[in-house]
Amino acid sequence: AGIGRVPLDNKLEVEGEASKTTAGSWGANSDARIKTDIATVTNALETLDSVRLVSFRYTDQYRAEHPSITGQRYLNVIAQEFQEVFPEYVKPSGEKLPDGSDILQVDTYPITIYTAAAVQELRRQLTEKDAQIQALKEEIEKIKAVIGL
Repeated sequence: AGIGRVPLDNKLEVEGEASKTTAGSWGANSDARIKTDIATVTNALETLDSVRLVSFRYTDQYRAEHPSITGQRYLNVIAQEFQEVFPEYVKPSGEKLPDGSDILQVDTYPITIYTAAAVQELRRQLTEKDAQIQALKEEIEKIKAVIGL
């Protein structure tokens, strides 16, 4: 189904912006009983370092084809770059460029999960650093006691 456009590749496509009456994400089934091959996200900080976040404006030609798009600056990623890090989250949109090549679309949801995993990694690193600092303080106090400070 298309709202304001003919759907090209997805079951539901919307021209322009969409909203809900309350804040929050769209729900997705996430029950452990429907999952297999579960793996904890690791190396989140390093992975996020590989994702370039950009601000941009859409081209005049693309805006002419999609009047709901304004001339404002938008925030996102570049599909070709994102594909290098998260290949399964980039696919053709169904729209074509004048040369016949596919316009790519991205599902940036991995950034949300990797950001949360990065916060967990940073917390572990901070805890380790705090322990190291405490050990160094104790060592300094011992040295001060030996030299009479």
